Amino acid sequence: MKQYISELLSQAVEEISPNEGAQIIATSTFDVSAPKPGFGDYASNAAMVLFKQFEKAPASNPPALAAMLAEVCKKHDHQQTFSSIESAAGFINFTLSPEFLDRKLYEVIEQGDAYGSSNFGENQTVIIEYFQNNIAKPPHVGHLRSAVVGDALMRIFRFAGFKAISDTHVGDWGTQFGILLYAYKTMGDKTLVEKDPVVELNKLYVAMSAKIETEPALRDNGKAEFKKLEQGNAENRALWQWFIEVSLADFERYRILLGLLPFDLNLGESFYEDKMAAVLAELTSKDLVQTGETGELYVDLEEQGLGRCILVKSDGATTYHLRDFATYKYRKDEFNFYRNTYVVDNRQSHHFAQLFRIMEMAGYPAETDSVHIDLGFMSLPEGPISTRKGTIISLENLVAEAEKRSLAIIEQKNPELPNKQVIASQVARAAIKYFDLSHNRRTEFVFTWDKALSFEGNTGPYLQYAHARIYGILRKVGTTVKEHGSTEMVALQAQELAVLRKLNAFPEILERVTEEYLPNYLCQYLFELSQTLNTFYEACPVSQEPDEQIKQQRIALVTATAQIIKNGLRLLGIDAPEEM
Repeated sequence: MKQYISELLSQAVEEISPNEGAQIIATSTFDVSAPKPGFGDYASNAAMVLFKQFEKAPASNPPALAAMLAEVCKKHDHQQTFSSIESAAGFINFTLSPEFLDRKLYEVIEQGDAYGSSNFGENQTVIIEYFQNNIAKPPHVGHLRSAVVGDALMRIFRFAGFKAISDTHVGDWGTQFGILLYAYKTMGDKTLVEKDPVVELNKLYVAMSAKIETEPALRDNGKAEFKKLEQGNAENRALWQWFIEVSLADFERYRILLGLLPFDLNLGESFYEDKMAAVLAELTSKDLVQTGETGELYVDLEEQGLGRCILVKSDGATTYHLRDFATYKYRKDEFNFYRNTYVVDNRQSHHFAQLFRIMEMAGYPAETDSVHIDLGFMSLPEGPISTRKGTIISLENLVAEAEKRSLAIIEQKNPELPNKQVIASQVARAAIKYFDLSHNRRTEFVFTWDKALSFEGNTGPYLQYAHARIYGILRKVGTTVKEHGSTEMVALQAQELAVLRKLNAFPEILERVTEEYLPNYLCQYLFELSQTLNTFYEACPVSQEPDEQIKQQRIALVTATAQIIKNGLRLLGIDAPEEM
């Protein structure tokens, strides 16, 4: 719609100023946005922005120009998209017509699950890196944010026509694996580890890390084991490969547990082992690499406030910085991406600032084609998530607890509900995911069960219930939507128009999410849509409406609303049950 309004305004400018209009439109930018209530559905500042660009102004001032543009726009709105186009204080306000909203209503119903999809991102590849778990470590609640935000963005980008490719970029390389190898060789019990590999390997790593705190020299033994791994030692390579295999199998189990999309790539840091030398040589050839006091290789970013970026340590071991440079170059060469994104918490902001700056210095457009989708911290009521303080909760335990609590709520509210366990699982995942996604990803917040599982307010279970409630009404009505145009359009109540206007906004909300990487916009939209529908329920009966034409219109309205709630929840990775 914003594009259509922009085209109308461009036509109007060219019509009222044949000599200057086309050039002014080509070199100027004006806004089309949602105004405050009472000023139409859309508003534009075109008159105020463009007025000063004319050498010979077609009007005496911006408000006069706005009035002229409004009149010409009316003339070119051949499909009666707007019931009014008016100027006010220099702005141009556009109000959607009931006829247009009625057409959009049936468009939602006809397109069904595809409504809201677009070709906005056609022929553009987006890499989304998320859920970057470490090998030999079970994922915990601290990994949740990257998992659910990344998964939602994948779904929304694909729905918008982008070729979205996911990559977990698992942590499978570095000194910590030397420490794990040393721990396994000196403390491990193969029989015990094989029973529960990831949990037992993690215990070994934690135990060795604790020993290193009291005996720092042991860290050198770990570093030596990693050096042997880097150099291709057969024993270390075989053990390390086994660690990866059992971890990826466990990783897949957690993906299914959370209901995430299958990953396209699981390229760990080790994948770039044979690609780092070429990147280092390229950076060196471009005079970016310096040698430090102890022999380390680094890029100096001091003058830019980013310190030194170490590429190779003094002992010859490579750093994850160098692996990330190789990752960027591989993705650029392999996929020629439009956007390369990293869904990672905000503690990595400095690292990505260094990465993008250095690649830019090397001649790559990393500061414009790559984005750190930074995440704030999620805490528990007792404080920040911390392994040392014992406040880590495994993702498995989190989901199990959510299912237990969801089932208890269902037993209380609707004990006769069929498939209670299935619905409890759907509600549990909705509660967990939506509680995260409904917050701006940059904010820090506290996870509480009462808020997450509430059937009131801006929560996943509330939206699932809103969807199920509509299906309850439709079952009661016992009829389906008639074909558009089979009956005359009836006069619409204000509450009906409010719902229709909200339905119309769905595609634009999705476009905004792809532009700003903020799924909470979609959450807020779905919540407001459900609230608007509740207001409609209170004023406009559906099953009890005696007038058949009005009844059919309202059946269509609630059907379309259910469809958009379903589509929106699906894009967030959440099921929309028809009964709760």
